[in-house]
Amino acid sequence: MTRPARWRTSVSGASAYPSSVLQGVYAWLRRHPWQADGVLAMVLLALSAHQWADDPWAATLSVLLAATVAPRRRYPVAAFAVAMALGGAQVAVGLGGPSQHAALQPNATDLAIAVLLYTLAAYRPRRVSLAGLAVCLLGSAVAIARWAPAHTARPEGPLFAAAVGLGGTALTAWVLGDSVAYRYRRAYYASLEDRAARLEAERDAQARIAAAAERARELQERRARAVDESASRLRRIERDLHDGAQVRLTALAMTLGEIKENLEAAAVGTQDDGRTRLLVGAAHRNAKETLAELRDLARGIHPPVLDRGLDAALAALAETSATPAGLRVSIGDRPSPAIEAIAYFCAAELLANVAKHSGASRATISVSDQDGGLLMTVADDGAGRARLAPGGGLAGLLERVQTVDGRLGIDSPPGGPTIVTIELPGHA
Repeated sequence: MTRPARWRTSVSGASAYPSSVLQGVYAWLRRHPWQADGVLAMVLLALSAHQWADDPWAATLSVLLAATVAPRRRYPVAAFAVAMALGGAQVAVGLGGPSQHAALQPNATDLAIAVLLYTLAAYRPRRVSLAGLAVCLLGSAVAIARWAPAHTARPEGPLFAAAVGLGGTALTAWVLGDSVAYRYRRAYYASLEDRAARLEAERDAQARIAAAAERARELQERRARAVDESASRLRRIERDLHDGAQVRLTALAMTLGEIKENLEAAAVGTQDDGRTRLLVGAAHRNAKETLAELRDLARGIHPPVLDRGLDAALAALAETSATPAGLRVSIGDRPSPAIEAIAYFCAAELLANVAKHSGASRATISVSDQDGGLLMTVADDGAGRARLAPGGGLAGLLERVQTVDGRLGIDSPPGGPTIVTIELPGHA
């Protein structure tokens, strides 16, 4: 017969209900150790109530013995010692012989000793718990030896039952507590291993980060050296052109000029057709044009005015700009030559763009220090709409700036003004 689904659901829910209740109770006991131990002490006291109902001495001893359970988690050794002292008093006075005291007879409250032995094994090192187990077994042996049935004609049966009961209870309490301690230790060691593994992984990650940072630093230093060396080579090429080729071309142009003048003077009153003079004149013009181009090329490689500093170079640039340009320079430490060259060529390109495309009536160049670097802005009052376009002048400036980890920003709404911001480091 197939059971209805609703019946099966109700049965499974009923079977799960006690489990959830037990879990809730266990969670409450874990969160409230003092209250749980107080409840346990009251239970032990209640189990022995019928044995001391009419005897105030027995009631006092039972209350004291049960009270040792309450602080067992925080003071396991002290609570166990007090309980053993009370148990020793019971053994010494309450067992054997005509002098035994009825108030000190063993009762159910003595289970507190087993509870405390369990606690000792669970919360203290094994050497301490083994000492407690030895004390319990020794006390059990003394109690059995002083027990009245041990002195009868046939004591074997009662003695064996007492030894099994007392010894087995002590051993069981110790084994249970030691197993709990073992689980705690294993969990603790596992957490230590996991923590050690995490620390090792963190150290490895930090080592890799440090190695990557060192590699990045080396690459930055190499790039800075390459940029500086490139700037130095360009300056050397410019000097070589200026001091070598330009000088020779200048001398050639002057020589050709003198030859031309001599030929013109010698040709007066003669029948020379002038062809020689034309060739010399053409050579003279070519030499002067080549010299002009060579000078422009040298200035494009490295403007000599930069040798006097960026402020002087920008001042010369602003004076020769097709669009009237103002200049504000406020820098402390002088940047490296490579940075000065980048800033100069960027300003030159931006002023050329202002003259060609913006229709502006005025431009302004501002240079200042910023966090150890250089901040340069070029603004104009033109029509705006300046954008980065592939292959355009601004794209070339961006590539030039990015070679030294610089940044370029453009703010150019329709109708203007246009503000181009360039951020450069102090050194490449």
